[in-house]
Amino acid sequence: MTDFIVRPEGAECQGRSYAIVDGLSMPTPERKWFEEWRAGGIGCVNTTIAVWENASETLGLLGKWRQVLADNSDLVAQATCVEDIEAIRKSGRTAIVFGFQNTAPVEHNLDLFGTFRDLGVCIMQLTYNLQNYIGCGYWEEKDTGISSRFGRLAIEEMNKVGILIDLSHCGERTTIEAIELSAAPVAITHANPREYVGKPVYGIGRLKQTEALRTLARRGGVIGLTPNRNMTRHGAATTLEQFVDMVAWTVDLIGVDAVAIGTDYCPGHPRSVRTWWRYARWSRQSAPAEEMQIAPHEGWSEWVKTPAGLPNLIPGLLRHGFSPDEVARMMGGNWLRLFGQTFPPRSASS
Repeated sequence: MTDFIVRPEGAECQGRSYAIVDGLSMPTPERKWFEEWRAGGIGCVNTTIAVWENASETLGLLGKWRQVLADNSDLVAQATCVEDIEAIRKSGRTAIVFGFQNTAPVEHNLDLFGTFRDLGVCIMQLTYNLQNYIGCGYWEEKDTGISSRFGRLAIEEMNKVGILIDLSHCGERTTIEAIELSAAPVAITHANPREYVGKPVYGIGRLKQTEALRTLARRGGVIGLTPNRNMTRHGAATTLEQFVDMVAWTVDLIGVDAVAIGTDYCPGHPRSVRTWWRYARWSRQSAPAEEMQIAPHEGWSEWVKTPAGLPNLIPGLLRHGFSPDEVARMMGGNWLRLFGQTFPPRSASS
């Protein structure tokens, strides 16, 4: 028997309601994934719209997503600020915040940051695995950090127009420099601590080093710890208790206000698309190391086969000894605080 009850506006455990926010997901625009979010009482999801697409292609994707959201307005709605998120969540639906996992769509044009923000894009990852005009991804052999020209101007512009900076796939030097250069706190929406995990199933560079995590927390940022089997110590065999142990270790390291959840759940995409994410369209290479899982429900731990399992974390964290207030912050409150600081209503940020 479960310890929680899923209600339209969130999950309830031991008489308390919890707002759940997923720091990153990248599903195809289909109703079945929205139904999973509702089954878990997920109040808000940072949803990746683009990775390597150019500006024109990204506009097409934004148009498609807007139509899909309109067709499924009983389950989801777009949010562009915390006030939107709260209103949508309280209506019993899931708020979708549009995000990019790369800055490729801005095409080396600073003006496009504001343009995409006007279209509702609130979160942008600076790099995706590889080097771009701003900085270096974690696959580069030499991380040269944030570009002294476009990179610094891009961070200033993102702060100015109200876009939350995400550093999940950035190299270590790029990560730390971005945290320090940004006037606003930043996010690592989906990653785990390298010191705790050790050697993961896939991509040790995707795990963040202790220096980066401490710098992130010191500047008010948040990391979304991920149950993605490729970045956990025990892979798909990771139990709820083992994941909670990682949460507790991270809280001891950087504090409860810097810790949240980001599933990195990316269902519905074929292998060809996933290879393109990793190495971009111009590459003839396939992804190095082990291939990641493709089927949406395969390779995930039993307690979180889909985002509908996220409420399982609530009783797990409470049993570990976290207070209800601490659990509420990690399950969604820390994201909502950061969102409010970084992408206020557009009229305010502009």
